[in-house]
Amino acid sequence: MSEWFNYEATLKILVFSLLAGAALPGVFALGVRLHAAGVGEIGTGGATPHRNPVLIALAWAIYALVVAVVILGVLYIARDYIAHHTGWAFLGADPT
Repeated sequence: MSEWFNYEATLKILVFSLLAGAALPGVFALGVRLHAAGVGEIGTGGATPHRNPVLIALAWAIYALVVAVVILGVLYIARDYIAHHTGWAFLGADPT
């Protein structure tokens, strides 16, 4: 292992960037597709569209998951700032 290059940290950054940059938008796209199928906009073939409330509920659950991950990411980035100004240490923050 090199003293000037941290391979472990580089691997962690690579894995996180792949998850945040590819998986999260992919999950959101899945939610959009499920929502479109749930309201009957996909595969009707000219017939009257039929709503599927299960797909719509699943799509909204996926949207909620994506929003929660984004909010958690912002809080993780700002955890030291928030801990410093409020005194409330969370997500491994240093309140000093």
